[in-house]
Amino acid sequence: MRKAGLSIATAALVLAACDPGPVPPPVPSALTAPVTDVAQLVAAARAGIAEAPSAAFGMAAVLGTDTTESTGSLSFDGSTSSLTMVLDGHEVRVIGRKTFTHSPAGLPGKEWIGTDPDSADPVLRAAGGAVPVIVKLPDLGRALAEIERTGRLVSAEPTRLEAGPVNHYVLELDTAKAPELFPELAAPSPDGKPVRTAIAKVPAELWLDAARRPVRFAVDFTAGAPAGAHGDPTLRATTDYRDWGKPVDIRQPPADQVVDLGELMKKMGT
Repeated sequence: MRKAGLSIATAALVLAACDPGPVPPPVPSALTAPVTDVAQLVAAARAGIAEAPSAAFGMAAVLGTDTTESTGSLSFDGSTSSLTMVLDGHEVRVIGRKTFTHSPAGLPGKEWIGTDPDSADPVLRAAGGAVPVIVKLPDLGRALAEIERTGRLVSAEPTRLEAGPVNHYVLELDTAKAPELFPELAAPSPDGKPVRTAIAKVPAELWLDAARRPVRFAVDFTAGAPAGAHGDPTLRATTDYRDWGKPVDIRQPPADQVVDLGELMKKMGT
């Protein structure tokens, strides 16, 4: 009996090692005609993502005088995305509205700094809202919400990228239609109120492959962004997506390894 049990276990291990996991759906060989309005575009992208709800990405971003490149992966649950990315050697995870930053050289006994914008504590809630804009830029769930609520389709045409044939959509986002979606454009208000969001027409571009999955997204917030530390308001990014449907594992760090950013600020007296 023991020998039979070992044989079954061995066979199971062999099968598990040979199983490549879910197979991503194939990309059709031919493009369909580009859609003609924003509602159709967002619906098409969400339908394509739903068929293969995970991807890897690489992003190049310019913030003021700094240029940053990062890589990561993201997964989707309906219209909400979770992502993990590496910035300056540190891993950052965004899961729902919470953000976790790995800090291996940081706090005694704690490897992660977390934020929670839904905390009942006003200090923790304020700290939770201060997510670096660079973490938001590759988030396709956020991008599609911005396009859906504020976008105007300027042009659409088939073209080709390194990944193959794509439909290229040129867009304009009108931040006045939903300023709450653009906190990165917030700046101190001259009348003493906490913040105001600049009203701007933001250019953006989206490329969808033949399976309607995003291959590239580019956005330039410079027209409405406040000046940075060096007086330069440049804020733009281009993100390339690949390996749609390849499984990714994005989970919250263990609770006993996370310190809340707000609590950390309290201890530091800020």
